[in-house]
Amino acid sequence: MSELVWGPIHRALDERARSGDRLNWVVAPFVTVAALERLFDSAPPAAGFKLVCRWRPGDLVAGVSDLAVFHFLRERGCQLYVNQQIHMKLYVFESNIALSTSGNLTLRGLGYLDPSQANIEVGSTVELNATDWVNLHRVIAGSRVVTQEIYDRFEAFLNAQPPPPSAPEVPDLLGPAKKYTLTSLPATDSPEELAKFYFDPASFQHSTETARRAFHDLATFEIPPRLSREEFETVLGDSFRRNPFVVDFLALLREQKSLHFGAVNAWIHQKCEDVPLPYKWEIKSSTHSFYNWLAQYVAEVTWDRPNYSQVIYWNRA
Repeated sequence: MSELVWGPIHRALDERARSGDRLNWVVAPFVTVAALERLFDSAPPAAGFKLVCRWRPGDLVAGVSDLAVFHFLRERGCQLYVNQQIHMKLYVFESNIALSTSGNLTLRGLGYLDPSQANIEVGSTVELNATDWVNLHRVIAGSRVVTQEIYDRFEAFLNAQPPPPSAPEVPDLLGPAKKYTLTSLPATDSPEELAKFYFDPASFQHSTETARRAFHDLATFEIPPRLSREEFETVLGDSFRRNPFVVDFLALLREQKSLHFGAVNAWIHQKCEDVPLPYKWEIKSSTHSFYNWLAQYVAEVTWDRPNYSQVIYWNRA
């Protein structure tokens, strides 16, 4: 089974190139010469490399593709094709392995920019079969090789276009975000449950809900694979106590000395923004779980249930 490849996408291309596997074909609607230069520097292509891009007139006017790609490739003995129907993004290597991804061959698409500016892209590597190759050759057969004559027509069209209007100032239509999201809260019922999943995931194979919660917590608290039990406990405890959401809540609890369950829920709603989660979420059960985590990893915290309502305490003067 193939695995997802998460951005920056260029890393996956670079790693395969370092292993000696060279890029043979790329099919991507949007291609910029700045990104192509970066890609060729880190992942030099095979002889006879072919690139298929879209070059719809609107793409060129918008600046999402560059005409300069033609000269860049021609100087390196590579062929450029145009197919104005493509939406696929496929990076094909000599080994018959291909990376199918959402990322165009642009600085944003391949992740060459700062993470705050790059697109969030994902893909997967696959081994091409006979049907794949037939379809890929159909894409090439339905494409036009770019000659100097065709390039000149595109260039004349682009030069005849009026300069684009200055971009309007983009307002913040979303408004200010809350400080945290619901993903800031632990999802598993307790650190013990997370440890059980970490060391024996097969025992949870029939519980996708538990697995999703566990994967959330492993990601949130940055738990690497293959830790010993002692290392796991140390890393998880340290990461939990350093978590900014936990630090903020402990500052509140230290100040208030004790908090009723309703007050904690209200604070979470005030601080956290709803986000779509891959598991079922309900604030009361999540708050219960949060109490379990706090009691295990913060020595000053305890909780009990007087009069049917949970109360959490800070026990150090």
